[in-house]
Amino acid sequence: MPRKKTTSRPPKTTRKRPSTPSGPTRWWVLPVLLLTALAFFPALDNGFVNWDDDVNLLENPHLAAFDWFHLQAIFGSTVMGGYNPLSIFTFALEKHFFGLDPFVFHLNNLLLHLLGVFLVFQLMRQLGLSPLAAAFGALLFGLHPMRVESVAWVTERKDVLFGVFYFGALLTYLRSLRQASRRAYWQGWTLLLFVFALFSKIQAVALPLSLLVLDYWEKCPLDWRLLWEKLPYFVGSLLVGLLGIYLLSQADTLADNTQYGLGERLLVGAYSYLIYLLKFVYPYEMSPLYPYPASLDWPFYAAPLGVLALLYGFYLAYQRSSRATVFALAFFTSNVFFVLQILAAGQGYKADRFTYVPYFGLFFGLAYAFDYAQTRWKDYQIVLRGGMILYLLGLGLLTWQQCGVWKNGETLWTHVLRYYQNTALPFGNLGHYYRGEKEYDLALQNYDRAVALNTREGKTFSSRGKTYFDMGRSAAAIEDYTRAIALDASEAEFFINRGAAYGSLGQFNPALADFNEGLRLDPDFKNAYLNRFLLYTQTNQPQKALADIESYLRLDPTLADMWYEKAMALRRLNRAEAALAPFNRAIQIDPNRGLYWHELAKAQFALGQRAAARQSAQRAQQLGVRVERELL
Repeated sequence: MPRKKTTSRPPKTTRKRPSTPSGPTRWWVLPVLLLTALAFFPALDNGFVNWDDDVNLLENPHLAAFDWFHLQAIFGSTVMGGYNPLSIFTFALEKHFFGLDPFVFHLNNLLLHLLGVFLVFQLMRQLGLSPLAAAFGALLFGLHPMRVESVAWVTERKDVLFGVFYFGALLTYLRSLRQASRRAYWQGWTLLLFVFALFSKIQAVALPLSLLVLDYWEKCPLDWRLLWEKLPYFVGSLLVGLLGIYLLSQADTLADNTQYGLGERLLVGAYSYLIYLLKFVYPYEMSPLYPYPASLDWPFYAAPLGVLALLYGFYLAYQRSSRATVFALAFFTSNVFFVLQILAAGQGYKADRFTYVPYFGLFFGLAYAFDYAQTRWKDYQIVLRGGMILYLLGLGLLTWQQCGVWKNGETLWTHVLRYYQNTALPFGNLGHYYRGEKEYDLALQNYDRAVALNTREGKTFSSRGKTYFDMGRSAAAIEDYTRAIALDASEAEFFINRGAAYGSLGQFNPALADFNEGLRLDPDFKNAYLNRFLLYTQTNQPQKALADIESYLRLDPTLADMWYEKAMALRRLNRAEAALAPFNRAIQIDPNRGLYWHELAKAQFALGQRAAARQSAQRAQQLGVRVERELL
């Protein structure tokens, strides 16, 4: 009997898919999270540091209030040239509900990191690793000391936040590849998470390349359709990348103080690439700052040879279908490439934080090798697992220790100075810390060292001048401000500071001239209006004083004291009725300031509003102010 003809198809090349972690498997992630939290526990006791925490959080005018106006400002502006509004938005939420309690900010950084660790575990399971190997890889991601900068530094909220969205996008993309019936649904989630990641940190522009690496792992045939479906990601990355470079250059964040040519920058990029690979295995030094060398020595010139050797190894791995090796190196390289400082020379040279996402590829490669080894050499499982435990223990102890570096500005810059004492920046920032703590002698010692190392930096002279001013040594302050102006006459702050010093000596004419020049250079310098208002008040020019108060409030309407000063200026101009509104605005912002209630009561009493004056006076008395009998 003839057999029925059938049309045969070539069998699809498939790889066994790991099941979604469930049952006992899901519990593997719990000890991973607990051990990671334990390693970073010292960070919860840290404060803020004078390394961008001030600009991003403590002095950020967009966090002055949590309302529609300030939210628009967060998403419509940059901080130091960087556009990461979602990170700043999280700061706004924390400040609104908890104030400036550093514990809250550090706790949320750690919680976001733990969420990232959880997603990494899920991702490693989905990529085919056993529960033990996935836990090993997730612990590497969680415990590695190169994570500390991203977790223990409040400003680097953007790392842990963008990492959560980034790994979430990789997981949803994997689902889109494996669930054909819901492909569009999961691709929509991937695109949305990509947008969130971009709004958290510009480094997310590497996601389309990471998706291609996942395509390789999933054995998707490389064709134009595969690239075409990623067009929205590439377009988004290109637009955000170009915008980011433009904004950073406008803010001088990418200013090249090294005078390196393109060839030297390529050497720096190759050297940094190899250093990141070395620190993956042996995390040494881990300084918050890596100053550029004055000149490049032999390791920089030898670095391209190391990169070429790696490229050859990558080629061999690709030819031999060593997919895990190719995946590990491709993921790491595609994510770290954009931060190798080839196109810029900012302060991010060799920065630890740049490895937060790129190291995932290397962690996966090591976990895959562990999985392979314990399957192939079963007789040596105890040795393999013992070695894994010892390595993780060493990483965890280093992480615990490194968290203490970020405790405050003193610990931070003292740590930098252990490695780099020939650059002015750490001495200057240590001086800033001591000046903030009113330890003026220590501040001056560090500013003197900074000035000795860099006599061309006007800001260092200005900072030392501020210290002299705080100490009541206005003449010495004026001398330093004058030297700063000689170095850079375009900096409004230098003139404003010198004007304040002149004013403290009663030299009002040169003080006024400096305030006017500062405001000419920067009409939005709000402290210039504050200083000039004080001068006009001292010289009995109330109308001009009122104009400067109003200029200040247009720039920052959130300072209660300035509304109070506006009310007092109006009273001095015999406009008591007009003073009521600013008094009430000051009280609205800070209702527990008895002085505001007391002066409001006086204004109300003068206007014949006796009942209202009595209520205001009683409130002032409740707040500890001694009130005149007639007001009561």
